[in-house]
Amino acid sequence: MSELHFDFRDVFRAGRYGFSGKKLTVHFIGLALAYLIYEAFVYISLLIVGGNALEDFWNEYALVPVCPIVDYELNPVTAGAMWLGLLVFFVIFFSTSTMVSKITIQQLRGDSFFSMKEAAAFLKRHWKAVFGVFVGLILVFVLCLLVPIIVGLLGKIPWVGKVVVTFSSLLMPFAFFLGLLMIYLVVVLSVSLFFVPAVVATADTDTFETIYQHFSIVWNQPWRILVYEFILFGLKLICVSVWMISCLFSLSLVMLPIRYLLPEDMLHFMGNANKWLGKSINEISALPLVRDLGVFDTIASSDLSAAQLSTFDNVFVTLSSIFITLSLLFVMGLILAYLFSIASVGNTIIYAILRRRSDGENLLEAEEEEGESFPDDEVAQDTGATEEPSETQLGT
Repeated sequence: MSELHFDFRDVFRAGRYGFSGKKLTVHFIGLALAYLIYEAFVYISLLIVGGNALEDFWNEYALVPVCPIVDYELNPVTAGAMWLGLLVFFVIFFSTSTMVSKITIQQLRGDSFFSMKEAAAFLKRHWKAVFGVFVGLILVFVLCLLVPIIVGLLGKIPWVGKVVVTFSSLLMPFAFFLGLLMIYLVVVLSVSLFFVPAVVATADTDTFETIYQHFSIVWNQPWRILVYEFILFGLKLICVSVWMISCLFSLSLVMLPIRYLLPEDMLHFMGNANKWLGKSINEISALPLVRDLGVFDTIASSDLSAAQLSTFDNVFVTLSSIFITLSLLFVMGLILAYLFSIASVGNTIIYAILRRRSDGENLLEAEEEEGESFPDDEVAQDTGATEEPSETQLGT
């Protein structure tokens, strides 16, 4: 079992614990699945819209996932598909975060061999608790919001409405406390976006217990939540930046010989990849040091279409461009996976600290899962049932 200090120093372990093959793989698979589903929803919706919608969207964004609030001129069908895709991303992200949080707490408890398959089995048993928290908090908030809405609707009724509004004004002090409760619910819901996977994974709680734990840490440890999350945010900036630079330079070193041996082909590869990735490679090529290597230099789209290539060369360039595009997407996915891994690990550690500080419970000393332990009395009963009678017993 890992020895934690149960203070701010433990938060800095998130960068190291987050850089794990199992945790990165879980988040990477989740990101890839969410990305494929999102893009499928978007382009299916564009096919449904018809006309030039698909071509215009491809020329503008290509394979880059676009948030529906970025472009206000989207067709309602496409915008709806994007919101549906974001909902799928939300579900997948919190599912993978729960798995990573479970792997993390088991590692802290000394079980470094806790597998992804076991984490998936845990998620299968507890997914209702993860998403039930959000549904429960939102429902309570909506119920609180219905009170003033109903009063307002009743106030629009002729004659009777005036009486209702007058009577409700007498209850304004109670409405004031109702407003405070609604603000508190919003705060708890915001905090739950960080800690729901950690609470479910570490404490093995159901929906109601998870909601209670969120109310408890918000009420008892608000300043620690702010300070620890600020530290975790700074750690994300540093660790992910280092990881991103390492990934970019490793990719640059691999492609550097091709860049100088086949300079024209490399420009075409990167030109196509830049077009398919929404011109994001131009941003990469402008980075310091990377710009000097020239690996990510591109050729303009107009020059790509005007280039005179043979059929063989065109097929070669297209296939190579596809592979490079997939490689760049893979690297981007690894960078985001590390970001999410640090977040999951960090919030798991933070919650363990908060529980120790609030009620003195050490979550690293959790009991074994049901069905995995055999009490001594049960073992004694089983062995006693099959025990042969002794000689003295036979003699009596």
